[in-house]
Amino acid sequence: MIFFVLVLLLVVFSSISAAKPNEFQKDYISIDTTNAIKGIFVILILFSHGKGYIEIGGVYDDPYISMQNHLNQMVVAMFLFYSGFGMMEQIKKKDFEYIKSIPKKRFPNLLLNYDIAVFLFVIEGLLMGKTYTFKQIVLGLIAWEGVGNSAWYIFVILCLYIFTFLSFFTIKWVKNKHYKLFCIVLLTAFSIALVYALMKVDKHQVWYNTLMLFVLGFWYSYFKDTIEKVLMKNDVIYSCVALILFAAYILFYIRRWNGIEYYTVWAVCFTLITVLITMKISVKSVVLQWFGKHIFTIYILQRIPMNYLSTLPFFQTHKYLFLIVSYAITIVIAQLFDIFLGKLSGLIWKQKPKKLKTEN
Repeated sequence: MIFFVLVLLLVVFSSISAAKPNEFQKDYISIDTTNAIKGIFVILILFSHGKGYIEIGGVYDDPYISMQNHLNQMVVAMFLFYSGFGMMEQIKKKDFEYIKSIPKKRFPNLLLNYDIAVFLFVIEGLLMGKTYTFKQIVLGLIAWEGVGNSAWYIFVILCLYIFTFLSFFTIKWVKNKHYKLFCIVLLTAFSIALVYALMKVDKHQVWYNTLMLFVLGFWYSYFKDTIEKVLMKNDVIYSCVALILFAAYILFYIRRWNGIEYYTVWAVCFTLITVLITMKISVKSVVLQWFGKHIFTIYILQRIPMNYLSTLPFFQTHKYLFLIVSYAITIVIAQLFDIFLGKLSGLIWKQKPKKLKTEN
């Protein structure tokens, strides 16, 4: 597995540029930059999920296993953060016009696209001899359970869309410039309640241990100008903040399994450190940006080739070839599926087709 990571690092380091002393990357949170960062992590998710279908170990796999164990759920951290940040940026620009688009388009569009993918998994399962109950399919369609696919992320995002609408819909009538801060507080409360609700019903920790990073994106967007004014003043202030965050990162990493509160703070530190790094180092890879633009389809569809290829005797004895072929098929079907979803979205919502992507 380490060779796959080395290829990823080669792509990353071949496209980076560093800011000069006391200067910063002004586009550190632009669409292109964040797509590249998301591209890195969606590739790491491909590695992680692919690993689950093969047996790995030894000198060429152990370094990757150590890295994955350290990152844990941080591979989805930036997706949630950038999604929340992007939504708040849109609210700042479009006000209630954006909020009313959540129930009219954003929520149903995501659910529809996900449900189409679910049916693909059901069809694959049936062709492979699996059976599904009506209850399994219904719960699969609302992302409460999977039918061979990963479901938790979509369920959480759908809930957070609802909470965002509930928290902000009153801005239609309240025009005070500070009222949006109250709305973010309300969204934070809703999100905390969701974390403990998912814990109460015994969902696996992946369902909730990074959930609050979506809200962190809202907070960052709200205070973005102030944050940049302070951090980008000079390298001394930037370095001091970075050291404080790194110290907190180590402290809460050590205690991350002591409770969801510790894990959440660790996740926040990881996310903010990543943001700080992008303030100084820019990643401009076209390859990574492509992956970042297609995270929905890559994340949802990657298990379709993996589920099937893992049953073939040839790939059971050629584990790395299994990964390469799975990744290649995922890239192709992700591109085709996004084209289809774009055209479908254009037909339903009467707009020009565009690729589906998470908030940025």
